Amino acid sequence: MAKRADFAGLDLLTAFGGDESLKKEILLSDIITNPEQPRVFGREDVGDLVESMKRLGLIEPIVVRKLGKKFQIVAGERRFQAAKLIGWKSIPVVETEASEDRCYEMALAENEKRKSLNPWEVGRAIQFLRKERKKTAEEVGKILGYTERYVKQLSSIARLDQRSVSELLKSGNDLSVKNLEALLKKKEGRGGETISPRKPGERITLDLKPLTVKNRESFLRELSTLKKKYGLS
Repeated sequence: MAKRADFAGLDLLTAFGGDESLKKEILLSDIITNPEQPRVFGREDVGDLVESMKRLGLIEPIVVRKLGKKFQIVAGERRFQAAKLIGWKSIPVVETEASEDRCYEMALAENEKRKSLNPWEVGRAIQFLRKERKKTAEEVGKILGYTERYVKQLSSIARLDQRSVSELLKSGNDLSVKNLEALLKKKEGRGGETISPRKPGERITLDLKPLTVKNRESFLRELSTLKKKYGLS
């Protein structure tokens, strides 16, 4: 697999060298969302968070930055939307003084860390950073923990328009790399790139005997998620 998995365990602000000393609680009415955040699909689907936050509260504060007299969300929009539905008046936040460009990178990294984005959304954000913010594929790779090759290949998926991706989703197909590549190939009438080239019939065998029952079950759950994401059988 072209993507590294070690980034997933990092704390967002630690990964970006942020200062966590600015923790506080602010009114929801003083918070605004970011119209340029990387997530496109499922931004309003917060039912799972509502139930969790009702029972457990907010486990991880959202990240915001000062924007005029308001605070703009850098990471945690779904937690913010859930808090509004619950009826909270205020919410714990961590304020960062990072630049607008840096905040976009943080938002992308936070979503990817939580596996909240599909490959098209990631590719779209990568394309934005490369074209609008003049980031190299290597620089974007460091932000996300991706190889340079994987960054370039996901960027190619972003050539698909949102309507086509929405129609694919409505048809009952997962927004996996495999399905998105097939759609790109059909739309452009050519071979298209392959994100994770494999030899026909190539299989990998793993011995799970050394794992405890609990670890084995956890591994199989994560494997199932990865298989679904990458369109593997």
